[in-house]
Amino acid sequence: MKNRIDQWITVVAFCAFIGIMSLLYLVLPKQENSELEKRPLEKAPEFSMEALTSGELGSDIETYMSDHIPGRSFFVGLNSYVDLYTGRQVTKDVYLAEGDRLVEAPAKWNQEQVDKNMKMVNRFAETLGKEVDFMIVPSGGWASQDLIQGVSYDYKDETYIGWLYSKAAEGVNCVNVMDVYEGREDLYYRTDHHWTSEGAYKGYAAYMDAKGRAYPAVEDFKVTVAKDFTGSTYTRAGLWMIPGENVEMWECTPNLQVTNENGQPHDGVFYLENLQELDKYTVFLDGNHATVTIHNPNNVGKGNLLVIRDSYSNCLGGFLAESYENVVMVDLRNIMPGMVVSELDAQYDFADVLVCYSLSNFLTDNNLIKLK
Repeated sequence: MKNRIDQWITVVAFCAFIGIMSLLYLVLPKQENSELEKRPLEKAPEFSMEALTSGELGSDIETYMSDHIPGRSFFVGLNSYVDLYTGRQVTKDVYLAEGDRLVEAPAKWNQEQVDKNMKMVNRFAETLGKEVDFMIVPSGGWASQDLIQGVSYDYKDETYIGWLYSKAAEGVNCVNVMDVYEGREDLYYRTDHHWTSEGAYKGYAAYMDAKGRAYPAVEDFKVTVAKDFTGSTYTRAGLWMIPGENVEMWECTPNLQVTNENGQPHDGVFYLENLQELDKYTVFLDGNHATVTIHNPNNVGKGNLLVIRDSYSNCLGGFLAESYENVVMVDLRNIMPGMVVSELDAQYDFADVLVCYSLSNFLTDNNLIKLK
């Protein structure tokens, strides 16, 4: 008798849960964005015979229902913490280190892709007919590896970067910054894969030292702080109880002029209104744009710099502009088809050219084929 009662209680509880969840699904307003996952949620799919017969409609409905299930953020977080405490976090691409630090898993080597990418860098230097500087930034996971516990990791940043530099042609000057970041996890965000503003400054200083150019000291910068930042590794990990952190905006020259491919000039390298957006990292240069030009009116005659880059240079660009008249930054992921990057040299006569990537991006980016 007792077993039968227990069975009925289980059935009633399960049906009640399904009923309540279904009711909540119907009556609760649908959100447009997930604040924790920092992404737009799926919109209600539109019906069409083509979508129905192809199976696309069913897939869209499934994604829509998954995105708008009541308490979605709670269940995502619950699943992540279960994975963490049962040792299954090792299957994910983000690890938890000491000090509530979330770091990416080791970068993956793709021999075919890195061969292509190095070929493009070398060819670009040959096309320009001038020296190209090449700087690869190691990962935050590599800098934090002594803090990662309970995970079998294998960060080979030093080996990988050494191999890339060994394949650089005669016209490519390699800037080694491994010593700058080794054991310096504090130069990377706790909840994001990017370097911090201090980390970007260290990279800037290393590059200026390599070029023999002057640059402002740390104390010359005014620092403004924005609180409660959480970035890409936080979003991917789903460990919502990890606290946010500060974003620092370092400013030395206040009247820098920024223009991107949209043609609308902006005063200063910081887009403070973006601190209200899902991705607060876009406070730096408004995020990823195909082309960004930073003009420093105080540096007339100090030469121009071309930077082929990924998102790490969103923060780096403002520092580089302290040492050049114009910094022209090109993101190959976003450029228009047919754009010839080398033709920019006819307009700006670049004093220096820098290819600057984070290691993980350079190993996997298939857009360097556009570098010509």
